[in-house]
Amino acid sequence: MSEDNSSPTEDTSLLIRPIDTKILDTTSGVEGFVADEVEQAEREIQRQQPHKTYTTDLERQISATDSTEVEEEPLSVTKTRIVIASMYVGIFLAALDSTIVTTLVTHISSEFNSLEKLPWIATSYLLSSTTCQPLYGKISDIFGRRCVLIFCNLTFMIGCFLCAIAPTVDWLIFGRLVSGIGGAGLTSLSSITTSDLIPLKERGIYQGLGNVNFGVGTATGALIGGLFASTPALGGWRGAFWVQVPISLASLVSIYLLLHLPKNSIGYGSNEDVCGKLQSIDWLGSFTLVSFLLLFLFGSSLGGKEIPFDSLTFKLIVIGTVLLLYAFIKAELAAKNPILPVRFMTIPTVVGVSLSNFFLSMSTFTLFFMVPVYFSAVLNLDARQIGDRFAPNFLSTISGSLGAGLYMKRTGKYRQMIILASFISVAGVYRVVCLSPSYTVFEQYILFICPGIGGSIVITATLLALIAAVPHKHQAATTSISYLFRSCGSTLGVSVGSAIFNWKLSSELLDRVLQFQGEKYDRAFLLDIVEHAIHSTEYVHAGAPEFVRQALVDSFSAAAKLTFQFCLASTVFALASVFLIKEHVLHGSIKR
Repeated sequence: MSEDNSSPTEDTSLLIRPIDTKILDTTSGVEGFVADEVEQAEREIQRQQPHKTYTTDLERQISATDSTEVEEEPLSVTKTRIVIASMYVGIFLAALDSTIVTTLVTHISSEFNSLEKLPWIATSYLLSSTTCQPLYGKISDIFGRRCVLIFCNLTFMIGCFLCAIAPTVDWLIFGRLVSGIGGAGLTSLSSITTSDLIPLKERGIYQGLGNVNFGVGTATGALIGGLFASTPALGGWRGAFWVQVPISLASLVSIYLLLHLPKNSIGYGSNEDVCGKLQSIDWLGSFTLVSFLLLFLFGSSLGGKEIPFDSLTFKLIVIGTVLLLYAFIKAELAAKNPILPVRFMTIPTVVGVSLSNFFLSMSTFTLFFMVPVYFSAVLNLDARQIGDRFAPNFLSTISGSLGAGLYMKRTGKYRQMIILASFISVAGVYRVVCLSPSYTVFEQYILFICPGIGGSIVITATLLALIAAVPHKHQAATTSISYLFRSCGSTLGVSVGSAIFNWKLSSELLDRVLQFQGEKYDRAFLLDIVEHAIHSTEYVHAGAPEFVRQALVDSFSAAAKLTFQFCLASTVFALASVFLIKEHVLHGSIKR
C-alpha cells in the first residue's frame, strides 16, 4: 500500500464514487438503498481518517488503463465526412450494379450468342449479395469495420474487372457473382460503420442520405447501362463495368487511409490473432444461413416458372428450406458467438422492425415490378412515359428519408412517426389498388408519392429503433437482421406477386378471349392470341387483332388489380407490425 497525502475533502476512491442519481436496488426494489448506504459508510471512514487516502497497485493499474482509454479520440469531423462519403459511394455502386444490366443483357447475349444464360447475368449478383449480406455484421465485429470494408471494396472492384474483360458469358456470370459478394458488404457495412461514427440521435439524417444514394444508384442503373451500351466510344457494355473499377478503388483508398476507429470502439474488432478470430466465427450458423438463403432464393425465383408449384422438385425445395431454417435457429441459439443473434427476436421492437421491413419490402418491390406492366398493357405507355411517372417517387423517397432524420434529431422520438408513416403507406397503396384508365395524367404522376414518403420514413426510422433496442455491442449483427428481412421480403414479394399475376392473367385471358370462339375464330387461333399476350405487353396494343384488344386490356387490368391487393395486404401487415415497436432513447453521443 502506498500513502497519498490528498485533501481530506476530495473523494479519491476509484471503486466507489459519489453519485447524484439514485440506483435501483434490484434485491429490494427501493431506489438508492444500496448506493446511499455504501456512500454514507465510505464518507464516515474518510471523516475518521481525514489525512490518509490509500491507493492499491490494482487501483493504480485501473487508473492507468482509464487514462489510456481517454487518449483514444474519435475521427475528426472532416475525416468522418470523407469516410462516410466514401462509403456512400460504395452504396451507390452496389445499387447501380443491381440494375445496370437490365439494359445491357441484350447486347451481352448477342455478343456471346447465349440467350439461354441471360437471366443468370442479373441473378448471380442478387444471389451472392443477398446470401452474404447478413454475415458481414458479425464478421466486422471480429475483424473490424475497416478490414472488412476494404475486403468488400476490393472484391467488388475485382468482380467488375472480371466482367469488363470477360471472354465468355460464364466468365461474366462468375464476375457478377464475385462483385455481388463485395456489393453486399458495401451497403450493410456502410450503415453499420456510420453507427460507429455518428451519435444515434443524428444517425437518421445520415441514414436518409444513404437511402438517397441507394435510390439514385438503383434509379440510374438502367439509364447508365443504356448510355454505355449505345455508345461504342465509351466502351460499349464493357465500359459500364470498367467505369466502376476506379471509383471503387478511390473509395477503397479513402477508407484505408482515413477510417481508423479508436481501439475502445466496438467497430475496431477483437484483439485476438488471426487464428483466434477465425475460431470466433460461427461457422455452423454461417453455413446453415447461407444454405437456407440459397434454397429460399432458388425456390422463390424459380417457383411457378421453371419449376411448377405442384412438382416434386418444388416440394423438396420447400421442405429443405424449412429444415435449414430450423437448423440455423438451433445453431444460433447454441452458439457462443452467433452470426445473427436470433435470441433478440424475443424483443418486441426487434420483432416489429423485422416484420415491418419484411412486409413493406414485399409490397414495395412488387409494386415496382407490376405497376409498369399495368402502365404498358392497360394504358399503352412507352418506357419513357413510365419512367417519368416514377420520378416523383424518387423525390418523395428523398424527402421522407431526410425528413425522418431531421425529426429524430430534433425530438429524439420515432414511434409515433413510424405509425403515422405506415398509415400513409397503406393509404398510398390503396390508391394504387384503385388505379384505372380514368386516372388523370396528374394522378398517375403523384401515384407513388404517399407510398414513397411513408415507406422511406419507416425504413429509415425502424433501423434506428432496432439499434436503440439492443446493447451497443450488438448493433452490427442486429442491423444485419434488418437487411436480411428486407432482402427476403423483396425476393418473396416479387415471386408471389408474379405468381398471382400470371395465374390471374392466364385465367382471365382464357375466359375472355375464348368467348369469341365460333365459326369466325377457331380455338387454336384464339389460344395463339392468349399465348402471345402472356409473353408480351406490347402485343396487346400493337400486334393483337382489333376485335380482341379490349378483352386483353381487361384481363391485364384484372390481374394487376389482384396483385395490387396482395401489396395492400402486405402493407397492412407492415402497419400492424410497427405497433410492436417501443420508444427507446436515441443517445446524443457515440457511447451509450
